[in-house]
This record gives sequence, C-alpha cells and structure tokens, in this order.
Amino acid sequence: MLAGLFFLSLGRAVANADNSPRFISPVDCSVPLECSIQNYVDARPGTGYRDYTCGTLSYERHKGTDFRVLSYDLYLKGVPVLAVADGIVLHQRSDASDGDYILKGDGAVYRQEVGNNVVIDHLNGWQTTYAHLKKGSVTVSSGDKVKAGDIIGIVGLSGKTEFPHLHFQTSYNKSLIDPFTGEKPSGCITPTKNSLWNLPDGNFFEYKSTGIVDVGFASQPPEQKLLAFHSEQKRISVSENPEFLVFWGELWGLKIADRLTLKFKDPKGEIITNQTILKNNQASFMYYNGMKRPKSGWINGTYTGKITLERLVNRKWQVIASSQKQQILP
Repeated sequence: MLAGLFFLSLGRAVANADNSPRFISPVDCSVPLECSIQNYVDARPGTGYRDYTCGTLSYERHKGTDFRVLSYDLYLKGVPVLAVADGIVLHQRSDASDGDYILKGDGAVYRQEVGNNVVIDHLNGWQTTYAHLKKGSVTVSSGDKVKAGDIIGIVGLSGKTEFPHLHFQTSYNKSLIDPFTGEKPSGCITPTKNSLWNLPDGNFFEYKSTGIVDVGFASQPPEQKLLAFHSEQKRISVSENPEFLVFWGELWGLKIADRLTLKFKDPKGEIITNQTILKNNQASFMYYNGMKRPKSGWINGTYTGKITLERLVNRKWQVIASSQKQQILP
C-alpha cells in the first residue's frame, strides 16, 4: 500500500528499449516461495483496478509492485532490499517508526505514507523507488553510487502499510512504468519483450494469485494485524503447559466461494476439523481453531495443524494451497 508518490498521465507508450535498464529482483528472498507479489501496478485507467494480467492483484491507483515476506520469522530476521540496477542515490529516509499506521492510524503517517525509502537514479530518465523499509536499516546516503545487488535497506513496516513488504516503483522521465510490461499502465496486457526484469537464467516472476502467508501454533488466538511485531510473537508463544493450543493460518488473495479447511490432530490421532466458505474476496484472511487444556492435562507428544485452501474449478474442488506445522508438548 502506498500513497504520496506521483501518478501521471496514462497514455500508452513503450519506454525506449535502447536505454531501458534491466532489473534484478529488489528483494533477497525466493519469489514466490519465501516472498510473494501481493499487489501489482494498477493497469486500469480511471475507476476500478486490474493488474497487468487482468487479474485482481492490485487496488485503485496503485503505483508499484508489492513484494510481501511469507513468514513472520523471516521478516523479523530481516530480508535485504537490493538495488535493481546500477545508479546514484537521489534520496533516502530511515527514521520513520515501523507499525505506526497499524498502531496509531492515518494521522501518524500523514504526508509520510512511503515511510523509510530510497530513490535511485539510473540515468537516461529512469528512477526506482523502494518504500516501507525498516527503521534504521537504510545503508546508503544521497549521492552514493550503487551497483545492482547492493543492499540498500531491509523490508519493513514503516509508512502507510498493514503488512511487511517492499513497495517497488519505476518511472521513466517522471512517468509511471509497470516493470512487467515496460509501459505506462493503460490496460491489462500479456508480458512483452519490453519487460524490465532480467532474472537469472532468463526466469520470470511467477504470477501467483493466491497463497499462504504463514501458519503456526499459539497459546491464544493471534491478532492478525500485530503478527509482525515481536511483542505479539512473544504474547502468543507456546509454553510447556499452555491453557490453550491454537493452530492458525493467514492467507492472501482469497476469492469468493473459496473453501478453507483446518485440521487439528492430537498425538493419539484424534482430529478436530473446521471449515468455512468465503463470502467475499479477501486480500488477507486469518483462520484458526484449537482446544483448551484438558482437565487431565495435555497428552505428551506431537500436535499437527494443517490448513487447506480449495477453489471450484470446472465445478470440482481443486486444492490451491496447503500447509501444516507441528508442535510438541510438553
């Protein structure tokens, strides 16, 4: 999520291929295994929104590509943000607090929606912006020369954002460019040779419309918006003899009529199953179940939780994503 950066005219135009830079990934994590692209540039002029494939992974007037970290443990350890190409740093900020928008609301990030950020000039009219970086993580200063792959910061939660991610934005002669098409956003199209990405072995970022953010066991129901905070992870950590044992899963990109199934199995093999069908599209969704400590105490051994996302395809349920985790008690 990002506001406060420019959004200029949308007339269709292809950037000059002769001087176009070629970009490596801006995040030092595997996409889509460790990180996912949750939102793309809004390719639809006017009202409504679509990503470059005509999918719904965007929101109105979104100007960048959002790389989300798919594990709170990984996020808290730190995911480096990389310069996508050689250039010169035009601007940087590193003093905005992480989580202000979640904890305090819009007023706390007024006119500071991008949070901590770095802007790099790549010459010939090209610039890239890296936003929502972790407080104190920016490693470069204005005027510094950087090479493709140099670490310039860490994925964070600063500015106007509800989840840990990097907002990556590209412009050419001050006009917004979608790096997946190499063009100004003017409607959804298939990827072209003008794409700005130059990934190893000629790979392309896989388009994935739905996925699992993270799963885990907790001593009580987690508060979804706080999972990226150390304090929340400490609050829900499982002790040797918890009063409750909860299995949770967080997902992104859910569609209306998707079916979610949670299974919670104790060491004896007894299973508790919960199931729900989505009534609306959900950009992000959490589902959990669990049990209270029996009067006789917990059964020693391994507890297993599993979440499965299914979608109707040609009138048949198809598994879209599934993940499980184990917790040993005591």
